[in-house]
This record gives sequence, structure tokens and C-alpha cells, in this order.
Amino acid sequence: MAGKILFTTVLAAALSAVFSHSLIAQPAGTSISAFCVSPQIGTDIGGATPIPFNAVGGSFNAYPKLNVTLGARFFLNLHDRWTIGANLNFKTIAMEADARVTNQKFKGENTVQYFTGISEMSMSFTLLELPLYAEFLVGSKRQHGIQLGVFGSYVFKSHFITYATKGFIGSEPDRVDSDLTSPRVMDFSSLLDNWDAGLLAGYESRIFPRIRMGLYVMFGFKDIFQPGSDFFDYKMKQMRGSVTISYDLIRFFQR
Repeated sequence: MAGKILFTTVLAAALSAVFSHSLIAQPAGTSISAFCVSPQIGTDIGGATPIPFNAVGGSFNAYPKLNVTLGARFFLNLHDRWTIGANLNFKTIAMEADARVTNQKFKGENTVQYFTGISEMSMSFTLLELPLYAEFLVGSKRQHGIQLGVFGSYVFKSHFITYATKGFIGSEPDRVDSDLTSPRVMDFSSLLDNWDAGLLAGYESRIFPRIRMGLYVMFGFKDIFQPGSDFFDYKMKQMRGSVTISYDLIRFFQR
């Protein structure tokens, strides 16, 4: 609730500012912002996803949680149509999921087990993210931007917990060694790694003289678990989409 109130308040303040400022900060005879600093707010949809997608051996239903992202963007014009940019974002990416799996393989200490049934999953990652990208501006007023780049992130706090709720466990596929009579909780939070890196692609549009709206997709390169943690028989990698609104607070112009 507090995050939603903060999101609404900051967005309302940004919209009020753009209508009150107009273009008075832009010197006469200039049209290209050479350098800009913009606070931004947004949210993310996504989380850690099994790779390959069919690795869980059954249906997988994800339920992302929306949290407020706070940050800033910086960009430098290299040409009328080209800029380079960087964002610095503080965010929490959270998701819950449920799956109906068949003979899902789990590795333990000197044991291998197979689970068939219904499981639930809860994950959350609070992190600082640094995307770096090149942007190509299109449109008669250069109001649209296509972005490609990379990102790195450092995770401050995270958890990854699974709940096996119904089904059976066996030492071999399709073998029933024990039925689940009560939910079994498995907490893998201590095995999570604290950094990630990957690729990003984005689109940004200047919807008002000082306000821009952006859409991004990000694909992490590495497993969310520490090297050597092979409890699952597949990788879990970060995949997410982001929506942002930024306000050009500080601008320097070239003539």
C-alpha cells in the first residue's frame, strides 16, 4: 500500500511540474539536449524463469508482484540521432508461481529424488541495477528512441522458497517412495548469488517536453544460484519487463 501511494504521489508531482515549467529552461535557438539528468519511477514484471522453459516437466504459472522502482537516467548526445545513456535503479523484483510437474529431478547430498505433483514457489530480489545502452532517435522531432545495451545488478536481499503441496516422491521416475501428507518447505535463499548481468532492449518516447515514458525487456545471462549449486536439474535466469516514467530535471543544450 505504501509503495502504491509513493508511486501515485511522485507521478502526480512529475506531471504537475511539466505543465508548470513548459520550455522556459530551454534557451532560444536550441533544440538538442546535449546532456540530461532525469529522475525516474516505474515498475517491473518478471522474475527468475526456468531455462529451458519446459524444464519443470509440466505446467508453470507465474504471478508477478508489482513494486515501485526508483532511479535516475543520464544521457549524452553524440549526434542528432545517437545518444548513449545509463540508468541507476533501485528495485525489488518479486514473483510467485505454481506448477504441476511430473518426475521433476532434485539433487541433494548424495541423493537424487523425483517429485510428481503440485508445487508453489515464492521469490524476491532487491537490487541495484545499472543499464548502459546506445539509443537511436527516430521521428521528425526525434521523440522516439530505440535502445540496445547491457546491464549489471547487485542483489542486496533475496529469497527463493518452494512448497511441495501435493504429490509423491521417489528415488526413480514414477516410483512412489512416500506420499506428501503435509506441505514440504524447501528454502534455497542461502544458495542465491548476489549479482547478475545481461542484455537489454528498450523503447522510449517523449510524451511531453520534459517527460519520457520507457518500455524495456531484460534477459539475465547467469543462473540465480551460486556456482556449484546444482539442486535443480536446470538453470533459473532473470527475465523481466520494465515500465518507467522520467522527468528531464537538468538539461544542457548545444546550439
